[in-house]
Amino acid sequence: MASIFLKPNHPPHYIEATEAYRIAPDTDSPIKLRIASGGAGQSGLIRTFAEGFIKHHVKTTGAAPFAIAWMASDTTMSFNSLALKAVDISITYHPVAEKTAIQQGIADRREYIWQDHWMLVGPKSNPANLSTTGSASIYDLFTQLFRACIETQNAKTPIRFLSRYDKSAANIKESYLWTAIGQTPWSYPHSSWYHTYVDFPFRALEVAALLGEYSLVDKGTWWSVEPWIREKLMIFKLGGDDEDDPLLNPAHALVSSKSDNKELAHEFVDWLTSEDGGQEVARTFIKNGVVLYSAAPPRKGLLSNSKL
Repeated sequence: MASIFLKPNHPPHYIEATEAYRIAPDTDSPIKLRIASGGAGQSGLIRTFAEGFIKHHVKTTGAAPFAIAWMASDTTMSFNSLALKAVDISITYHPVAEKTAIQQGIADRREYIWQDHWMLVGPKSNPANLSTTGSASIYDLFTQLFRACIETQNAKTPIRFLSRYDKSAANIKESYLWTAIGQTPWSYPHSSWYHTYVDFPFRALEVAALLGEYSLVDKGTWWSVEPWIREKLMIFKLGGDDEDDPLLNPAHALVSSKSDNKELAHEFVDWLTSEDGGQEVARTFIKNGVVLYSAAPPRKGLLSNSKL
């Protein structure tokens, strides 16, 4: 995945902040960092990172408090926001595209921050009769689901799969899984059972629950939505921390090469990778009694434009 071209002399593109995070009693300090992220913003992880770093920076440097803004974004938008100089840091989930961003010069640092995990979910009635033992591979499950969707596509209540179809990390991953079993349901002629619903993770999962459809979602989103949504659905497969697991969802921070606050951006990423800073937040972040994420694996060294 390549971003749009970097325009060095083009003024920064303005994107309105979805939320701005400050530490009490501060209420009006300036925004000094802008972070593009999707589901991790909706789950509250970006807020926790931001507030933790601001406290750390103020305590260790004696500087005045400041704000960090979250820009709601999907993975593709996050890459483009770097190229447009609209954000200082993007959180992305596509290792090859991230290395491309370094090569293109839109980012000059990439760090592994935490691990999320994909899961295949669907209605508790399980009309596709997918295996629930946990032993079937994700490829076997997608094959079973494909056959069930084809067999019922003309039925009164067809079995369907909901895709966010928005170039998000979830859309890219489920597209990979479909093509891995030799199917491209979005291609012409479009498969009627492939329901394209363009929205952010929370709303997309809500619609899947309401319509009784299967879908791919990240663990952070699953445990952050309203309980009634999970009550209508069940998990058929959940990824683990093995780097070869196709359902591992590795989150990296990319620092913009054109950030107006590059020193602070790098300091933030340093804190994110520190064991008593961001890594402690990642491994202990809880929603509804469940730890949502895993810390990043042991670092193999700094990744920058001179080392991919």
